[in-house]
Amino acid sequence: MDFVNQIICGNCEDVLKNLPDNAVDLIFTSPPYADRRAMTYGGVKPGDYVNWFLPKAEQFLRVLKPTGTFVLNIKERTVNGERHTYVIELILKMREQGWLWTEEFMWHKKNSYPGKWPNRFRDSWERLLQFNKHRKFRMCQEAVMVPVGNWAKKRLNNLSETDKKRELYT
Repeated sequence: MDFVNQIICGNCEDVLKNLPDNAVDLIFTSPPYADRRAMTYGGVKPGDYVNWFLPKAEQFLRVLKPTGTFVLNIKERTVNGERHTYVIELILKMREQGWLWTEEFMWHKKNSYPGKWPNRFRDSWERLLQFNKHRKFRMCQEAVMVPVGNWAKKRLNNLSETDKKRELYT
């Protein structure tokens, strides 16, 4: 299967079977959240979510290159008035599986409106969790940088010697 420089869409459980080990640079997925989209995806209960997702994560780990990155877009579900812990549990189980949880980003939803619940706001953000196989992975920070304001010159002039050094992982 020739898949270089292609976006492959499909059910991951079917597509991953055809991919060799250490072949993919980037995996970005937004799986169904617990108890959501039941009519489309069948739904997964929050208490079952980790066991449902781990086989997929195992295949992601197999096909991802050592220098590659896996990004998971996910959000906790509220159950009985509090956040369920399935996302935290998933992170911990993925670490046991061999993943490094290297970064977390936030998707800020600027068009979010107030919630219908009397005791909490509507979610206006979602997690983007970054996982890697190794500490040395490819990342092009310059590609996503945006210009900073004029305040930066003054602030950067006052950096300590520690702030001027960049830690390199070995």
